[in-house]
Amino acid sequence: MAGALRYLLTLRRLCPGLGVVPHTRALAAVVPGVTKVDNKSDFLQKRPHRQHPGIRKLPHVRLPQALSNGAQLLLREIAEPNMENQVQALTNYLWSRHLPAEPEELQRRAMHLEKKFLENPDLFQTEVKLREAVLHALRKTTYHWQELSYSEGLSLVYMAARLDGGFAAVSRAFHEIRVRNPAFQPQTLMDFGSGTGSVTWAAHSVWGQTLREYMCVDRSTAMLVLAEKLLKGGSESGEPYIPGVFFRQFLPVSPKVQFDIVVSAFSLSELPSEADRNEVVQTLWRKTHHFLVLVENGTKAGHSLLMDARDLVLNGNEKSPLDPRPGFVFAPVSITSTCPAILHYFVFLSSSYLMIPLALPTLCSCPPFSLAPFDSIILSF
Repeated sequence: MAGALRYLLTLRRLCPGLGVVPHTRALAAVVPGVTKVDNKSDFLQKRPHRQHPGIRKLPHVRLPQALSNGAQLLLREIAEPNMENQVQALTNYLWSRHLPAEPEELQRRAMHLEKKFLENPDLFQTEVKLREAVLHALRKTTYHWQELSYSEGLSLVYMAARLDGGFAAVSRAFHEIRVRNPAFQPQTLMDFGSGTGSVTWAAHSVWGQTLREYMCVDRSTAMLVLAEKLLKGGSESGEPYIPGVFFRQFLPVSPKVQFDIVVSAFSLSELPSEADRNEVVQTLWRKTHHFLVLVENGTKAGHSLLMDARDLVLNGNEKSPLDPRPGFVFAPVSITSTCPAILHYFVFLSSSYLMIPLALPTLCSCPPFSLAPFDSIILSF
């Protein structure tokens, strides 16, 4: 909250004509064709702003007791003394992660560096030395993205670091769908990059009475095993808490197979290139029968991923001929035009933070509540 206030004060100082409080009107004027908002209108009919019809109230999200018990049992079994430090290190790494550089971007940077170095031709007597200097500078200024390979140990660390936050983020998206479309009763769900299975638990908490099939897709065998253990209370035997859950390492091939809800939570950022992300988004959209839910970290990189996915779906023609319905943005705002970055920043600050209790309060010296920053978009027909 303090960071948001500092940002607004800086914005007001640098752009005094824009203002801070009446920012909606000024921002609406930036985008051609967008209706200006009159903040002085009485559309609330003297009701307090907290009763604004656009506000979606969601109480503090708590992990299902069975899931929390299973996670605590698994962590107690390994008895890793350095677990808390590993959890913090992985959390920091995932939060600070950038997108991998594309070949075209690397080539553009290399040409820019070469042109800059050639301004001092005396420093580089040969072409070989010039090439070495360019490569050296490129390595120093380029983010070195690495693919994460989740072993059994790293999967447990990821569970301790992200289980509660992932559950809360997806729960927020599902809450939006349930509030705005209470008649929606899904029967099938597919989770791409399912990880610990938090999407399945969140969906079961909302639509457990109607969902009969949960398809969890993750290329990591260790993650699939961990998710199945969590369903069974932290053990390898016994009946799963949620019936109808299936695990696969690859997406279904048949274009005729669709799911009422398709989810990708914190998974697009794990793909190594823009081409891979585009292919996955197109495949997920073809698998979608009602809603496609995309969730990423509440960072600039995460926001960029979601906006690229949105544009690909809305502007592309990759929908199956079996289902030619046009798509639209169901949430956070039902628009198809590009939002100005500053407007999205305000929305991001106010809607992307949930107060959630930690999943494992007895295993670490953390405060009882934690902020889970995320960014999400829901696409539909």
